[in-house]
Amino acid sequence: MSESRDEIALRRVLLAIEPPGLSLQPLAAARALAQSAHIELAGLFVESLDLLRLAALPMTREVGATSGVVRPIEVIDVERALRAQAEEVQRALSSLAAELDVSWSLRVERGELLERVLAELSETVAAVFAPAPRRWHAVMGARSVAGEARTRRVLGILDPTPAGTRAVSVAQSLALSQGMALTVAIVSTENAGLEALRETALKNMPAVRADTRLLHLTDTSVGALADAARLAACDVLVLGSSAFPRQRREFRALLERVSCPVVLLG
Repeated sequence: MSESRDEIALRRVLLAIEPPGLSLQPLAAARALAQSAHIELAGLFVESLDLLRLAALPMTREVGATSGVVRPIEVIDVERALRAQAEEVQRALSSLAAELDVSWSLRVERGELLERVLAELSETVAAVFAPAPRRWHAVMGARSVAGEARTRRVLGILDPTPAGTRAVSVAQSLALSQGMALTVAIVSTENAGLEALRETALKNMPAVRADTRLLHLTDTSVGALADAARLAACDVLVLGSSAFPRQRREFRALLERVSCPVVLLG
């Protein structure tokens, strides 16, 4: 498949990280993106202000996991732990970039993750978010029982915007380069049938493979996106900024309800 203009424009993978640090699932998604397009791998580790404010409260305590000893939480202890996590992320990114032979960088900032990422998002950046940790561990445990026979799948959200077209283009590129199956969820308020959905997909994709699945979404609410991810049983969810929840509460709700990394295109 020849590269589209949207794929050529992608220049950087932004791996969005916050405490408790980097996990394997989003790192694998960032690796796949950087490998498929041979582009820069950038890490953004955001230290939560809420966590630091909580540590500063005089009544905050921690209980030792093995000793059961209760002691006050000091801000300096939290800052030390954050530095250790950032150093771990740095080592992981450095190793991965050396393996892929791509440039890399890591920035450590304080603030709110979504706001920081949206401030950097553009047509040349693909941001990767991790699902909520508890959800991720539960799903990974369930999948390990099933073994490796399950087909890996990427889900692209196609809404009627340039960002939606880019999202599906990147999803298709990921599927081809990583040997994954592809599902396209087409956002349309019309009650379209399968053939109408396929025609819409053909207009926005260089080709639709025979094994490509199609879904129909009437909106891009958190519930609709989470349901689509569940129906597709996807390992990566790719969507454009026009379909992404901009409110912090909705953003958190999406990451809690999906079981895979979320890739956001500007």
